[in-house]
Amino acid sequence: MEYLTTTTGHHEYREQPLPAFAITFEHPSNTTVYVSSALGTVQKFRNNKWRIFDFLWMMHTMDYQTRDNLSNWLLRAFSIFGLFTISSGFILFFVSRKNQSNQS
Repeated sequence: MEYLTTTTGHHEYREQPLPAFAITFEHPSNTTVYVSSALGTVQKFRNNKWRIFDFLWMMHTMDYQTRDNLSNWLLRAFSIFGLFTISSGFILFFVSRKNQSNQS
């Protein structure tokens, strides 16, 4: 059991009521239960599957700081680059199609 008074943006109990108790069970799933000491209620359950999901979600949203910002600049830049790539593919398809029909 651990008593939490502060957490960082990368902690799995981020943006939740503090202080809290983190109770980790010796089990293959490595489950941690977070209980708010002020409210006396269970706030979060975290296990290895959730930690994998959280890592993949961070990679998907490209938000490596808070993992919750879906409109960050890195994601926007890759979206614009993706739209540019798709549109250039369509342009190349239609240009090469016209050249092939002119040669026949």
